[in-house]
Amino acid sequence: MQDSLSQNPYNNITPFWQRLPLFFLYPLQQQLVWRPALYALVGCGLWLLGRSGDDGFSPIILIVAVLVGLGLSIDLMRQAFRILEQTSLGNLRYADFDEPDDMHKMSPYKLYFVMLVQGIFVAIMADLHPFLGLLGSALANLMLPASIMVLGHTHSFTDAINPFNVFKMIKACGWPYLALWAFGFILSQCAPITIELFLGKLPITMLIGLAIFVCAYFTLVGFNLMGYTMYQYHQEIGYAPDRNFEVNALASSRQNRPLSDDEILAQQIGALIRDGDINLAIEMVWEELRYDQFNAQLSSHYAKLLMLKGDKGKQLEYAPRHLFTLARSGKPGRIGDAWRQARQLDPEFKIDNPDHVLEIAAAAASVREYQIALEIVSGFHKRAARHKDVPAVLVLAGKLLSDHLRQDARALSLFNHVIAQWPSNPAADEAQRYKNVIERLAQGSPQT
Repeated sequence: MQDSLSQNPYNNITPFWQRLPLFFLYPLQQQLVWRPALYALVGCGLWLLGRSGDDGFSPIILIVAVLVGLGLSIDLMRQAFRILEQTSLGNLRYADFDEPDDMHKMSPYKLYFVMLVQGIFVAIMADLHPFLGLLGSALANLMLPASIMVLGHTHSFTDAINPFNVFKMIKACGWPYLALWAFGFILSQCAPITIELFLGKLPITMLIGLAIFVCAYFTLVGFNLMGYTMYQYHQEIGYAPDRNFEVNALASSRQNRPLSDDEILAQQIGALIRDGDINLAIEMVWEELRYDQFNAQLSSHYAKLLMLKGDKGKQLEYAPRHLFTLARSGKPGRIGDAWRQARQLDPEFKIDNPDHVLEIAAAAASVREYQIALEIVSGFHKRAARHKDVPAVLVLAGKLLSDHLRQDARALSLFNHVIAQWPSNPAADEAQRYKNVIERLAQGSPQT
């Protein structure tokens, strides 16, 4: 985490108590839900394997089950701490997470030792007086979420057991920390209640799988809740998140459903534009394009932001890449508008990369932007006379002239040129077929 104070506090962060349904949806992301499901399948498999004999549960399988259970619990807690940290940085979807590292490799062990220290503290208090034991248990229970948040923030065991640091975290959250603790307590009861609901109604094997799944599931929910609370109070805690966006991250308040990446990105961009920070919006989208360069939606966002900023030079510089992205993505419907916008800025605008001309023109033709497709290929055979696509470009131009603009004479001229200059090229065969059709139609036409 970044330990510097945020210079520009993030506005409009939805309080965690207004997002409670979304935390329950969080583990349903495809990249997360497989873990609880896998744990459940492993648990069911070990149970069936252990019960396969006639002498009760196999001691060897019991030992294996304990070891596997410990391993899975450690794996789960590492993932949970990663969720807490990434959520606290403002990465509210798994897709936004930073590259995984070993930062939380030891966090599960540190948490277990934190809980051990708290247990020893409660035991000492109880040994002094039963009432003190109850008081110590209540205090340790109240401090546990803050201890986890401190551990997730600092990665330090000593910080997580230091009462000063723990109460500093509680103070940063203020009175809402009590609501966080209450929700955490309710979450801790969700798994036992769910298991009890199905007790006696499901076979023991399925009940074991369900128990493992719900325990893992609600653990991820709880850590997401704590991470989001840290994100909400990041300025008070004393660090700067990675992302600045408004926060209906996994579900829309209107339909209570997971949002698509495009919808979430649109929310982010809208929030930045409302705050007057177009440059940050441009930087954010450009960063996304680095990892998904043929995403038509991202490319369109970037082009619109450049237009909104009024940077004509950047618009013209990006236009060829935007057109190629639209063509390559299989969503060419916006090519016409993008081409016209570029031509308004520069009437002599052309595609600068000859390798892209044919693909963009063909994509434009596929959505009936025939005139624009012709404009794209116009003069290509002169600008890039030796390029491998010249025959195919000339045939495409001929097809457009003949099929859609009724200029058969010009089309025949292009077809004849391809046949004469590149007789062995596959484009020449296509040119010959079109030429034959045009000539047959011309012979069958009535004389005027």
